[in-house]
Amino acid sequence: MKQRESAHAELDELRQQAAGERMKGRDLEAALDAAKFKVDEADGAVADAYALEDAKLAAHRRKELEAAEAAVIDLGHRVAASGLRVQRAQQQLDEYQGAHARDLLAEREQPARTVALELSRAVAEALRLHRAYLTERQTMDQLVAAVPGATPRADGPEGSHPWEPALGQLARAYQQTPELEPPLPRWQGLEHRTAQDNSARRLQLQRRKKLTSAEEAELDTINRALGVSAPRVEVA
Repeated sequence: MKQRESAHAELDELRQQAAGERMKGRDLEAALDAAKFKVDEADGAVADAYALEDAKLAAHRRKELEAAEAAVIDLGHRVAASGLRVQRAQQQLDEYQGAHARDLLAEREQPARTVALELSRAVAEALRLHRAYLTERQTMDQLVAAVPGATPRADGPEGSHPWEPALGQLARAYQQTPELEPPLPRWQGLEHRTAQDNSARRLQLQRRKKLTSAEEAELDTINRALGVSAPRVEVA
């Protein structure tokens, strides 16, 4: 039995298909531009043949012009058809992404947690190295001061480095938040709208004198979701 691909793998396939259709469309548009140029050339060749008063050549040039014009018409249809295929491919991509948004989010949860953990560790390591750097600079100053006639200010290493202010700010931020939360959805807006919808539906059901069994079950579900209790309404 063939194993189902991940939602991201299927999404990537649809993206590649859409990109392929767009590439074909660009190639057809370039071919159409070239065909239009040939029409202009053929049209000029017909005029030149008439200027030479060469009827046989003019007839031949007209046939070339007709063939060039036919090619432009054909390519115009092909470009239009390509535009439809691009539109359908993009629509299919958008519909898939909308229908599988939850699956796509679920597949990105672990990578999001991993990158947040790795970033937290990387910042901790960067700050450790920065402290080691400052210690090394202080040691250098002490050794320079021990050299007769030398002073750390003039002869020692630079008193600061270009990253120092940013690393100082980072150290303060890290002290407050030593581990980043992963970039996961909060769903605050969606939960707020759902609560509003549930409250409105609850009020609507409570105003009825009698409820069907299905409506009674719905009201119970809404009450549990909202964490409230309500007087029972007579069931029809």
